[in-house]
Amino acid sequence: MDELNGNIQPIWYKRRYLCGSRNWTLWAVPKMIAGNIERLIGERLATGEWSVTGRLPSDRDLAAQYGVARNTIRKALKAIAAEGSVERQVCRGTFLSNNQATPLSTIMKCVIGASPADLITVRQLIEPQAAALAAKNASSSDFEAIVEAHRRACEASHPEKFDNWDSQFHRRVFVASRNELLIHINDILRGIRSQRSFAASRSDNLSLDTQRHSLFCDQHASVVAMLKRRDADAAARAMRRHIKEVEVAAFGVC
Repeated sequence: MDELNGNIQPIWYKRRYLCGSRNWTLWAVPKMIAGNIERLIGERLATGEWSVTGRLPSDRDLAAQYGVARNTIRKALKAIAAEGSVERQVCRGTFLSNNQATPLSTIMKCVIGASPADLITVRQLIEPQAAALAAKNASSSDFEAIVEAHRRACEASHPEKFDNWDSQFHRRVFVASRNELLIHINDILRGIRSQRSFAASRSDNLSLDTQRHSLFCDQHASVVAMLKRRDADAAARAMRRHIKEVEVAAFGVC
């Protein structure tokens, strides 16, 4: 899709019919100038796309990605290097500068290293609010999805199955909140919980005995009841009590 003022044109577009048939001929349009490439690569740097390897793709690969000549890529990278974001090394490639640490990539590195205690604290802050929003905004299909996850968690006879449906229960409450940012924050927290080292630590401290299984199911049921009543404050309180019990189970904190 073309942008106004001729800034960016697509790498490929449909030019004409072949001999009156309905087969299209594809023509390359390598008209993206170095300034456009500089901006696009800068956006990718800002997201921390290459923060793990610390190295950008080769000039050849970037040229292929954008459908331009390598000379255009070199001009763009030279401009970015002049700003200090990357370093160009002869015969080696393009690397992130030592001082290249975008806010997003830095935050993500910290998040990945969060402790179980940190996670519980954040859950205590956001899950009651998600439950309150869900009580106000959930649709009938949202309620059905939450009830299904609750039922399957209570029916689970193995800790891993319970963990899966417990996670689904909480995620579906977030989905019912209709707050996209909260939903994505919860997905990040779920990603932390799924880390191997985190899961091992959690399993050492939080075993699912019959009594705790029953307690968690009862607390889930309380959350569901308050959601169905559209009582936001009561739903928040029920969720807060549940997360507190998870903390007690995991760390023995009263």
